[in-house]
Amino acid sequence: MVDINNKVKKSFESLNKNLYRTNKVLELYNPLHDILNSLINDYKEINDIVKKNEYLEKDIESEINKRELISLFKKMNSTVSNIKEEMDSFYKEMGEADKFFEKYRAYRTYIFSDTIKAKEYIQKLISSFDIKEFILKFNVVGTIDLNEISTKIKGKKQGIDIIVFSENIDLIFDELLKSKSVRFRLVCDSVTIYFEKDTVLYIEGQSKKIKLCDIEANNFNAKVLED
Repeated sequence: MVDINNKVKKSFESLNKNLYRTNKVLELYNPLHDILNSLINDYKEINDIVKKNEYLEKDIESEINKRELISLFKKMNSTVSNIKEEMDSFYKEMGEADKFFEKYRAYRTYIFSDTIKAKEYIQKLISSFDIKEFILKFNVVGTIDLNEISTKIKGKKQGIDIIVFSENIDLIFDELLKSKSVRFRLVCDSVTIYFEKDTVLYIEGQSKKIKLCDIEANNFNAKVLED
């Protein structure tokens, strides 16, 4: 078991490193894309000139051969063709890898068309996960009046947190989300819900819980982000 665990750990370390390396190299695609577009435009411009001015044929031939453009082009074209074949093969393999990673997803961002749908979605999760209460946690407590907030949402202050009863989830939207400066999350045994906006929810939980969150989100026509 120890040997297997060590092997898995090494595989993950290699995977982690190679993903970082791949993303770093892919950052070079934008300048490459610009260069290739310029290359195509250069060719089109020259070709257009030749079509309109046939007497330049000899000059064009001279320039092409003097600059050894044929061999340069063939080398570039062959390399691009090989890369395309490799990327096509890679893309097929990555399709399976994507399914593998999604199987273990423990977070997701959901975007709803309006506040009502976001609220109804949370109410549905409360029902599906049989959530009785949440713990309301603030990113930064600072000068927040916990007693005042606790009263407004009919909660129960517990240290620097507030216990929120599920039946009062409406008050989170009606009272807390009015303040754009207050950052908070709702925590329970099943999931942790971060309110990025009143229509944008970031949820953490075990992969099985997130799968159910995905299913319910689709029922509310939410945009399910793939990041």
